[in-house]
Amino acid sequence: MTPKKILILRLSSIGDILLTSPFIRQARKGFPEAQIDFAVKSVFKELVAYNPNINTVYEIKPERGRAGLRDLNRVFKNQTYDFVFDLHNNFRTKMLSAGLNKTVIHKDRLKRALLVYLKKNTYREIIPIPQRYLYTAKNAGVQDDGGGLELFWPKGVEEKANQILAERHINTDFIALAPGAAHATKRWPAEYFKELVHNLNNDFKGKIVLLGSAAEQAELNELVSSARVINFAGNLSLLESAAVLKRANLLVTNDSGLMHMASAVKTPAIALFGSTVKEFGFFPYRSDAIILEDNTINCRPCSHIGRESCPKGHFDCMRKISPQMVLKEIETKIAE
Repeated sequence: MTPKKILILRLSSIGDILLTSPFIRQARKGFPEAQIDFAVKSVFKELVAYNPNINTVYEIKPERGRAGLRDLNRVFKNQTYDFVFDLHNNFRTKMLSAGLNKTVIHKDRLKRALLVYLKKNTYREIIPIPQRYLYTAKNAGVQDDGGGLELFWPKGVEEKANQILAERHINTDFIALAPGAAHATKRWPAEYFKELVHNLNNDFKGKIVLLGSAAEQAELNELVSSARVINFAGNLSLLESAAVLKRANLLVTNDSGLMHMASAVKTPAIALFGSTVKEFGFFPYRSDAIILEDNTINCRPCSHIGRESCPKGHFDCMRKISPQMVLKEIETKIAE
């Protein structure tokens, strides 16, 4: 059957949504005439709003609660979708897709639990999340095109980003740092980032740009040790951050949404992994990236999404990744 209407559900968050971009493109290539719609939380709408492979973006407004989900479910039922791909598989997407012909992503919860709680690794292979998304459409005939992540924005976003950089006298010779992450055990220690910035100030001729959310602004201000360090946290939209990141020589990042954003805009990255591991699938996808992690830490992983503190109290998974190790990788990448 050649579908006429397709609905994709992935409500959050930054990285997870960016990881759907290959799936969206592959669905469009497989069914160029189909109507392809996407449902996402309103706060993340801009990540898919300008994707030329999507016809309609439906916003999920958390403040409307279950009533809003039920209303959208009625809209979706009236659309009579041939395929609904639930790439999120939580209670909200279950409500949105109730009564629809849907395929749900398999999250390997048992394998994940065995690895987190018993440290028993039953993953036969490491499968990146975009590949897991693709499996949901196997029976629909959607095929892998070999491409990576992508992100789209209108012309004005890039112009605004260029203006912002020009105002701070930042050219293309700059390194971006993303010290934030949703959970504490996914964040490299702040004092390590501070030491890294100090070393970069001495060894790197260009500017150092800090990227993050408004909630991280004050913490990142602590890293501003010279006029060459510019903190943009909280001052850029998601798409403006992407446009700035596109011009960077390199991103040093935790396992976070900005790590996947670097993949989408084709900026090389050095990613620091602590409490999470590649088996979960959320690692840089088909991009120029290096993952720094210590595989000798026998308490890794302690979570599949991160925790608010180290259960053991030592935080060795991140502390054993020294600023000198990161600086060495930066020097190697810059020299390439």
